[in-house]
Amino acid sequence: MTPPPPGEGRRGLDLTVPMALFVLCGAAHAGLPSREGAPAHPAPPRPLLAAPADTAGEAPLIVPGRPAADTAAESRATKARVQLRLGQALESQGMPGPAIMAYRNATLLEPSIPEANYRMGLLFLTRQRVAEATQCFALEVKHHPGNLDARRELGLGLARLGKHPRAIAELGRVTRERPGDGEGWRALGFAYSLAGRDREAEQAFRRALRLPPERADEHRDLGVLLAHLGRTREARAEYRRAVALDPNEGSAWLDLANLERREGRLEQALADYREAEARDSSVLAMRGQIEMLAGLERQAEAGEVYRRWLKAHPEDHDTRLAAVRWFDGSGRKDVALEIARDGVRHDAPSGVAHLILGMALEASGETRAALSELREAESLYDGAGDKDRIRRLISAMRAAAADSLKALFEADSVSHGGAR
Repeated sequence: MTPPPPGEGRRGLDLTVPMALFVLCGAAHAGLPSREGAPAHPAPPRPLLAAPADTAGEAPLIVPGRPAADTAAESRATKARVQLRLGQALESQGMPGPAIMAYRNATLLEPSIPEANYRMGLLFLTRQRVAEATQCFALEVKHHPGNLDARRELGLGLARLGKHPRAIAELGRVTRERPGDGEGWRALGFAYSLAGRDREAEQAFRRALRLPPERADEHRDLGVLLAHLGRTREARAEYRRAVALDPNEGSAWLDLANLERREGRLEQALADYREAEARDSSVLAMRGQIEMLAGLERQAEAGEVYRRWLKAHPEDHDTRLAAVRWFDGSGRKDVALEIARDGVRHDAPSGVAHLILGMALEASGETRAALSELREAESLYDGAGDKDRIRRLISAMRAAAADSLKALFEADSVSHGGAR
């Protein structure tokens, strides 16, 4: 039996106990937020630009016959600069949430303060919050139209949001004003590609590649376009150039692996997925490996990938469920149970974690403990629909239970007000 790859664990199984439990579990926690679909390759934050000097300690000279300076306005400007520097410090310490708050405070005190909206937008991008990032870039451009970096990011954000004419117009102006900037041409190529204007996209990407310095991400993005156009040989060459320039470019390794897989070069695809994982522990790289190994019926290797995945992302309950199903279907109920217990240890307040453990216990023949975990999961869920699914799961267990367990289920029913 070859269990399905992660993300497909909620359908396709016979409704028998204990494997029916895995089906009902998928229904019970359907609606968990997706971890896929994030925009590809968000621009990383750039080095901090210098903040304006703080002149709080300088006393203004008052010329006789002239009004004194507006000290209230000076105070707000000084406080805004303090918040800007605080945001920069928090950002450098790897604290994006507090940094965003400090930058926002700076803009509330002085809406036109340079760099605060721009830095805030870059931080929003690292969290895949494209709409908020784009709003920040628009405000930076409104107050500082000469900031071409902010204008480039504004164009990219508009493109990701599907506002293609505005994006192309903005980025076209950027390339006209700074024709020697490869990043601007690359951004324009990205906007053209999202708009379906493939010929213009290729021209813009190749224009970027003609400008120094040569960058890995320019080759990668051209490779993505060429792969989309079915020009596989050229796409492979661009991906290879990207990883030769920057071996740590994980997204290029991932794109290359997907290309090789699509071409049926499975061992090469598997090797490239491993390279991608080694660079950034990418969930997509690990998912690709599991799907490949499942197809090749290499269960032990797939199991090791599951273990690495859960070590890196212990609260990923979708993957934990898939791993439990994988090991259970491979005849390793002991490992499935161990993985399910780890989920509760890492996330004890989670109804999903207890639900998965309850099902793993039932699959291992530990019905009493399973029933206890399922009732705990029921108590932790808020939605009536989720609670009802767990009760139906318990009813399925009760219907399949041996006569020696009937008393256990009767007592459980009584203690839970007749709920079955």
